[in-house]
Amino acid sequence: MPSQSEAAANDPNDETRTEPSTADLGPTDAEVDAWAQQERERREAWLRGPTQAQKSDWAAREHTRRQAETGLRSAAARLAPGESPLFLMQRYAREAQLAAEGAMSMAFSLSVRDVFDQLVQAGRDWEEEYTSRPVRRRIALDESREPSAASHAESTGGSKGADEPPGTATPTS
Repeated sequence: MPSQSEAAANDPNDETRTEPSTADLGPTDAEVDAWAQQERERREAWLRGPTQAQKSDWAAREHTRRQAETGLRSAAARLAPGESPLFLMQRYAREAQLAAEGAMSMAFSLSVRDVFDQLVQAGRDWEEEYTSRPVRRRIALDESREPSAASHAESTGGSKGADEPPGTATPTS
């Protein structure tokens, strides 16, 4: 059995209930025409492309962004035309905070042994790259000098083996 509130909701004689009017069904023809005209104008403007002022503004912003990325400009010059120095200071302070938090995170997540091992490996890599030099030796420019070098070695008491390249030292007693 329906409750009193459900019965009142279904009562066709209830005067508080309103029927939808034709105005509530959708936009009027004038509204549709106005919207269509606005949409046509918007699309035509899009087809025409950006104005010269919009192009120059975009080029200036892009130029500033690219120079800031490469770090070619000083911190004061990195300001975009609308940026204030306060904004720049806040940004750098935030980046410094994030760097400190990242360092602390790494410090807590790595063990001392891992850090030591990484430092030792970095030292070995550095030594290998910067301190090891290839062994240099003299190489004869042409074959005409080789016999004179061999004859000089024989006159000084040294002897060259047939399989030894020129310019290598031979042990002498």
